[in-house]
Amino acid sequence: MKVLSSEVTAGMEYLGAQHEVRDNLAAVLEGTEDRYSSLQLHFLRRLNRLLRLRQQQRSQLKRGGLRLLDQAIFATYRDCAAAGVSAEAQEVVQSLGSRTSRDSSEN
Repeated sequence: MKVLSSEVTAGMEYLGAQHEVRDNLAAVLEGTEDRYSSLQLHFLRRLNRLLRLRQQQRSQLKRGGLRLLDQAIFATYRDCAAAGVSAEAQEVVQSLGSRTSRDSSEN
């Protein structure tokens, strides 16, 4: 079963996360989306969404919830690596990590 990028995009809009994903992935994927397969884009977008979810919910989640989320992030990172976009996945992780440290230093 082949998943079209339009199907993934439609699913993201349904979840209300489409604009967040595009904002965060813009630096990584800007002008190059046509060189990635729909599967690669799916994994990069999923990684981005999970990282943002962890960032936004870290104060509300208990240890078990954070552990599950971390496992999902790691599994998705491995999916990115298996799909051949590990460098891009690292950029997503680093861009959100630098934003988190910058935001916490401003408070």
